[in-house]
Amino acid sequence: MIKFSATLTCQYDAIFSPFSATDFHLGLAWLKKSGFDAAELCIADYNDIDIQTIAKALARQGLECTTIASGQARKREGLSLLAKDPVVLQRTQQRIYRHIDAAAILGSYVTIGSLRAAGYPLNAEHYRHLLAQGLSPCLDYAQKCGVTLIIEALNRYEMEHLNNAAEMVSFVDFIGAPSHVGILWDVFHANIEDPHFASAIQLMGTRLRHVHFADSNRAFPGYGHLSFDDIYRQLLHCGYQGAISLECLNRPSAEVVIEESGPFIQRLRQLSVAKPLMSKTQYQPQC
Repeated sequence: MIKFSATLTCQYDAIFSPFSATDFHLGLAWLKKSGFDAAELCIADYNDIDIQTIAKALARQGLECTTIASGQARKREGLSLLAKDPVVLQRTQQRIYRHIDAAAILGSYVTIGSLRAAGYPLNAEHYRHLLAQGLSPCLDYAQKCGVTLIIEALNRYEMEHLNNAAEMVSFVDFIGAPSHVGILWDVFHANIEDPHFASAIQLMGTRLRHVHFADSNRAFPGYGHLSFDDIYRQLLHCGYQGAISLECLNRPSAEVVIEESGPFIQRLRQLSVAKPLMSKTQYQPQC
């Protein structure tokens, strides 16, 4: 069964969270009331974070945690797994270790998205070698802790390489296709980079561990031009068993996100694969 989650920040305000960090507990109550199964938590650092307290707050609402989103540390601190400065690289790896420790408590995945930005020119081959090298100790630690890392495909305007499903599959194979590494596929980025959604989903197969929903303009689903009913049916058709997390900007407003999330996921849950799947003429990239 596909579970649903949404982004909440519990530390610093985030553009994908409809609630501020100070209203974190109101956000949890909203998730429960709206019918979500879990939260995707934005955590930048652990200076003032008590994971046990967060775990208890989730449990009081009957919620799980699908993922720890790690990207805030890129903008706030300049952390990167491809940093030229070995001190910055070590700090990045240590931060991911902390995320892994937290994920082991929360039973969640850890996302690797913005933390794989280089910020300097690299060809595709050099990029993947450096990323594999930077990730290597993190993969070892995650395996030891029983935690899955999910690497996100990001569009070409936000990331140098590994922009689409095919490139992500190739990279996961390049690092040996470990069972505790998966792909995070965001339909906003995929709308730019993947020529055919159904083919992308089929290609990723069991490597696909987590999905982000946001419309073509990164607004709340229904305020762009993507057909989320068809995307959801394709995920069902391919036997996807992970979670779908709402990671959209607060557009057209935070109030819309808060008020329309419940009806949106209720409608998706009522869908089946009985209707026709996406044709090759649908979902051409919108660049």
